[in-house]
Amino acid sequence: MQQNLDNLIWDALNTQGVFKLTDKQKADILGMVGKGCRQNTKERLERKINTPLFCWKRHGIYSRITLDDNGADYICGQSWPDEMRTLRECILTN
Repeated sequence: MQQNLDNLIWDALNTQGVFKLTDKQKADILGMVGKGCRQNTKERLERKINTPLFCWKRHGIYSRITLDDNGADYICGQSWPDEMRTLRECILTN
């Protein structure tokens, strides 16, 4: 079943149960938002992505990250580089 990151964070914040990203989903998200970043930024992103979802703040752009058994994907609106920068900033400010 496909869902998005924003809904998964909402579930983690508001319901009981274990809601977490798979290793493949984490790797896919890191690969998307970390592409072209310096190593220290990638390490910060990886630490934040590995944080439990109930610690994450919700951002509307997270609804564009779709999650399924095969990993994570992003549905781009206008500009991939600009949206990846926004996603990176949202993740790093969690």
